[in-house]
Parts: sequence; C-alpha cells; structure tokens
Amino acid sequence: MSDSRGATVLDSALSGREAAGFVHVCRGDDPDGRYLTGLGFDAEVAVVRADGETHVRVPSGVEHPDVSGVSVRTDDRPAGQAAAAVLDAEGAGERTTVLAPRYLPYDAALHLQRAGYELESTTALTEARATKSDAELDAIEGVQRAARHALTHAATILADATTEEDLLVWDGAPLSTERLRRQVNAVLAAEGVDSAGNTNVAVGPASADETKGQNVAVELAPNRPIAVSVRPRGANGYFGALARTFVVDSDGGWDRRAHVACDAARDVALIEAKPGADAGFVGSEIRAETAAFGFSMADEVTRDVGEGIGLSVREAPKLDGDTELVAGNVLRIRAAVSNPDHGWVELADVIALGEDGPRVLGDTPTVLDPAGWE
Repeated sequence: MSDSRGATVLDSALSGREAAGFVHVCRGDDPDGRYLTGLGFDAEVAVVRADGETHVRVPSGVEHPDVSGVSVRTDDRPAGQAAAAVLDAEGAGERTTVLAPRYLPYDAALHLQRAGYELESTTALTEARATKSDAELDAIEGVQRAARHALTHAATILADATTEEDLLVWDGAPLSTERLRRQVNAVLAAEGVDSAGNTNVAVGPASADETKGQNVAVELAPNRPIAVSVRPRGANGYFGALARTFVVDSDGGWDRRAHVACDAARDVALIEAKPGADAGFVGSEIRAETAAFGFSMADEVTRDVGEGIGLSVREAPKLDGDTELVAGNVLRIRAAVSNPDHGWVELADVIALGEDGPRVLGDTPTVLDPAGWE
C-alpha cells in the first residue's frame, strides 16, 4: 500500500526549494520506502522522487512486482550512484539541490556529492507519515481488531484458570508468562497478523517492553498484576498496539489503585487528544493524572506515554514535544505504573484523531478482573 499523499508532499517540498529530487536509501523493509512504494525489500535500494515520478532501483536478483505509479528497475551500482543516475536521466539540469532525510546513509550521501549534487535535509516525509489516509486507518484498525481478539483470549484463559498451591493452573498445567504469550501469538497468527516479536507478558516491576525478548517462563500467581502487551504488524506493514493488565482474585490493594489511575489517565487522553492540542501537553496530562492517585512522578509513573504509530511502532507525533496534533494523527496512548514490591500495571490503546476528536480503534475492555471481560 503506497500513499500518494507522500508523493504530493515531496513534490511540494521539491518545488518550494527548486530541488532536482528527493532521495532515500532503504535498507531492509524500511517504513519510509514502504510508504512511498508500497514495497518491502530484502536488500539496499534507492528511492528517488523527481519530476512527479517515483523511481526505485534494486540490485539484480531481488524480486520486485510491478507497482502502479512506481518505476522499478535493476541497478547493481551502490544506491547513491544509482540515485544520481536517476536524477541525471530525469534532467536535473542546473538544479543541483537534492532533498533527503537526515538519516540518509553516509556512503549514499558521498556518492551523490561526488556526482555534483548538494544535499539538504527535509522532514517532509516524516510529516507526511504523521497523518494517515483512510486506507492506512483501515489497515491499522484491522490490526487492532486482531489485537483485541488476542487479548480477549488471554483474558479467557486467566478467567478459566484455577488456583493450586498459590499458582494459576490452566488446561491441566501451571500457567506461565511464556505459555500465555504463545497463546496470544497463536490468535494473532490466526487473525492474519504477525506478532513481530512484540508480544510480552510481564509480572513484577519490569514493564513488558523491558522484558521484551527474554521469554523467561515465570509461573503466574493470583493477586499479582499480569501485564499483556502486543504490537502486531499487519500484512501491509502497519502496526497496532494494545496492552491490558489482569489480576486474578485481586484483594483490591495496590494493583486496584494503580489500575484506577491508569484508567483515569486513559480517559484524560481521550478528552485532551484532539486537533489543535499540544502533543506534549497531552503527554504531561497523562502522567499528571496517573500521579494524582498517589504515585511518584519520578519513580513510579512511566515516561513513555505514547506517540504516533503506523509503519513504525514509534513515529511522529511524539507526546513529549510541542507538535500540534491534527486530524489524521493516529496515536498510541499509554499509562503505566510500577512498584518494586507490587509489580507493573499498564493500559495502552491506539486512537485516531478526527475533526470531532479521538476514536479508540478496536475499543477493548479495561477491567482488571479477566472474568469481567465481554
């Protein structure tokens, strides 16, 4: 799924700065390259936007389908040289300025400069990706539905679990973080999305992100927070994000207060995150509302309260800067609390900003008791 808005934004930037073209070098399945071309590659490729057309140059041996509106050809030269050849062929003439993202690889930049082009940085592509088209929104919402089904399955397993010798037992065996993680991933796969290595089940004070990749099987117990977090990737490359915390047979102590705080912070985000709002203000309000329930802003309330989501799990706009939110932004919003003695509680969702305000994609229950899910 390529997006014509990206091409339009780049054309405007090129015209405004009288530039010969825009160059990006993709290494692997690069989100910027996928945004411009709808393709992912297993090799280094050059993407050039010049004179209203998008060109992709790939090494020989790399399969590439025909893509409407994109010229894909083989070129075994280094990506920077291949890009320079496209610019020359497109008649750059006396225009020597080339726009590129600040993260253009050094060797590609060197090849362009040796070909006589002067590089200038642009954020046009980042800005274009910060707002989503209807097709992109549909793709993300589909991933969110899959995420909801996966976490609903986790809730069902926990609700059906019994307690034996102070451990949770399900389907005749002790239930562990790893066993629950695999069950969640099985549902994601059945829904046609990839877990992308981002499914985590966390117990104790460490967040799901901090324990990512460890896959340590910790046996689950009643009356302890169990945070389940997913960030799956759909077939078109778009990510979703969802996190919920469960407690089986909670005694209503710390975990209940932490969950109420996170739920209240989530509600604040759904009020404050709207077109025209300052992104940093929304982030600070999420943290402040969480802390208002008696949690230390410095030691217990998470600093990661969200950002944009799309072809990357983290993209513009960040909720810790002075960017103005606009209709079309799709955000991951997150509230979380940790305590070394009690554990980790987290809620995370994806919301889409429309002219009338935010909408939760794949709206999912937030209840702490897994038996309360519908």
